[in-house]
Amino acid sequence: MTADRDTASVSGVSLRPTVSGLGGGARLIRVGIVDDHPVYRVGLTRSLEREPDIAVVWEGGTIAELDDWLERAPVDLVMVDLNLGPNQDTLGAITRIRDKNDAVKVIVISGSLDWESASAARLAGANGYLPKDLNVADMVAAVRALSSPSFGRRAFTDLLTDRPSGAGATLPLRKRLSRREQEVLALLRRGQTNKEIAGKLGVSITTVNKHVQQVLKKLHVRTRVQAVAMANAEASGRPFLGLETRG
Repeated sequence: MTADRDTASVSGVSLRPTVSGLGGGARLIRVGIVDDHPVYRVGLTRSLEREPDIAVVWEGGTIAELDDWLERAPVDLVMVDLNLGPNQDTLGAITRIRDKNDAVKVIVISGSLDWESASAARLAGANGYLPKDLNVADMVAAVRALSSPSFGRRAFTDLLTDRPSGAGATLPLRKRLSRREQEVLALLRRGQTNKEIAGKLGVSITTVNKHVQQVLKKLHVRTRVQAVAMANAEASGRPFLGLETRG
C-alpha cells in the first residue's frame, strides 16, 4: 500500500489521501481520529499508518462537523478523545455515530481511565475504551480486532460492570500465576514473540505456548493483548477495561 502523505484541510479536518485497497483479498481498515491534542493526534496517525492494512482517512481536533466528515469520507472505525474541551459532547457524538451506522465502530481514547467515564462511554455506544499511553502494538491490535467482521459485535467486557468493592476484591496477578507464568507475562509485556520467549527462558516453543494458554486461562482473558493490557493496568494502578465478543 502506498500513498502520498500530503493532506487537504477541509472544515478543520485533515482529509488523508485516498489509499488503494490491499491485494490478495485483504481488507483495508479505514480509520478516523478526533483528538484536540495535535502532537498526540499526529503521532497516533503516523503509528497507525505504518501498518499496511490500516489507513487514517481523516483526523481533526473537534467533533463539530463529525457527521459531515463521515459522509464525505466513510471509515470503519472512529477513535475519539473522551475529553475534547468545552462545548464538545463526545458522548453525544458517539451515540449519533452508532445510531446512524452500526457498522462503524468507536474506540474512546483517554488519558484518564476511570469506571464512571468508561461506563458512560459504553452506554453511549462505544465499542472500546483505551488509555492513551497504551503501546503501539496493543493499540494496533485493538483496531484490528474491533474492525474485523469475523469478531462480530464488540462490547466492553463484563469486568467493567463488576466494579471491585475493595482493594482485596481481586487477587494481584502475581498470586494468580506461577513464577514461570509471571516470567512469560513479563516478556509478553515487552512485546516478545513465543519464539523469543522460548530462547530467553531456554525452553521449547511448545512449552511457552502452554504457559501462555495458562496465563490467559488464569486471568480470564481471551488474547495475549488482553493479558498484557491487564498487567499494564495493574502496574499503573488503573482499572482493566478489556473487550470481549458478543455473539
